[in-house]
Amino acid sequence: MPSLEVALMTHAGLVMDASAVDAATLDGDFDEARALAADIARAAKDSGHVVIAAAAEELATALAQPAPRTPVVFDPYLARLADALDDADPRRSSGW
Repeated sequence: MPSLEVALMTHAGLVMDASAVDAATLDGDFDEARALAADIARAAKDSGHVVIAAAAEELATALAQPAPRTPVVFDPYLARLADALDDADPRRSSGW
C-alpha cells in the first residue's frame, strides 16, 4: 500500500492533468485533450485507480469522435472525471 505522501502526489498529478484536459477542450484543441485524457487513463490504471481510468478512457473516446466537437459536448465526461478524482482524493480517507 503506498504511503499517503505518494498517494497525494499521484492524485495531484492526475488532477493537474485533468485541468489541462479541461483547458485544451475549452481552447478547442480536442486532439490535445484526447491525448491528455488517454495519458490520465494510463496513469490511473498504473496506480490502481480503475474508476478514474474508466472515466478518462470514456472522455478520450468521446474526444476521438469526429463531430460535434464543441466544448459543451464534453462537459458530462469532464464532470464524471472530476467526480472520480474527487472520490479518490486520499485526503478523504486519511482523515484530513
